[in-house]
Amino acid sequence: MTQNQLAAGAGMSQAAISRLEHGTCIPTIPLLTRLAEALGSSLSVSIGPTAEVKVVFGERQTAAPVAGCGAEQLR
Repeated sequence: MTQNQLAAGAGMSQAAISRLEHGTCIPTIPLLTRLAEALGSSLSVSIGPTAEVKVVFGERQTAAPVAGCGAEQLR
């Protein structure tokens, strides 16, 4: 999948996808949810006792949508 295809599926710009890939911005949970939808996969986010955050895109699972603000920053 190209950056343009992912951006279109997630309602973002290609430049925003590039910033995510290069680690120059920190995505919000709602944004990660949109990316998972665009990828056709599920999203798993876990925070460990040392504040380590792990984000995993995997097989599609049934999950409640995540609502919130902040995802609009990267459009």
